[in-house]
Amino acid sequence: MGTTISFRHIEPDEGIRAYIEEKMTKLQKYVEVPLDVHVVLSLERKYRQRVDVMFTLNGTVINAHEIMDDMRAAVDKILDKLERRLTRYRDKLKKYREVKPKYTTSFQEEGSAKIIITRTIDAKPMDPDEAIMQLEASGNSFMIFRDPGKGNVCVVYKRKDGNFSLIETTGKSA
Repeated sequence: MGTTISFRHIEPDEGIRAYIEEKMTKLQKYVEVPLDVHVVLSLERKYRQRVDVMFTLNGTVINAHEIMDDMRAAVDKILDKLERRLTRYRDKLKKYREVKPKYTTSFQEEGSAKIIITRTIDAKPMDPDEAIMQLEASGNSFMIFRDPGKGNVCVVYKRKDGNFSLIETTGKSA
C-alpha cells in the first residue's frame, strides 16, 4: 500500500505523517488490490484543519474530506467514512457477483431447444475473398456463399482476434 501525503499551508510534521500512514493501512483489509492513497492536509483561515483523501479502486474514484479543529480527529473521522464506503463497495461487488448468471447453454437448462426464427438464405456463388469483402461491408457476423469451383456451401465469419474463418461443407447442395 502506498500513501502519499501532501501538506498545504502547513509545515510538514513527521508525527502526523506517521499517524496517517498507520491509520490508512487499516483500509487495506477491505480490498484485495493494493491501494495507492493520496492524502492532502491543509489549513484554512488559520484555524480550520482540512483532510482530503482520494484513491482509485478498480476504476472507481473514492474520495472524502473532513474539516475540524484538530488534525488527528479529522483523520479518525475520515477513516470512519472511508471504512463505511469501502464496506458498501465490497458488499455491492459481492452482491453483483452472486446475481450475475453463470454461463450455461439453453440445452442444459431446458432440456430441449426451440427454433425461434427461420430464414432462407440464397447462397450466391463467390470466392472466399469476395465473401470477406461483403462481410466487412455488411457488418454481419457471418456470410453464407457457394464456392463456384467446388459447388460447396461455405460460411465465412469474423473471429474475436480480427481474423476470418472459413467453413466448407462436403458434397453439393441441391
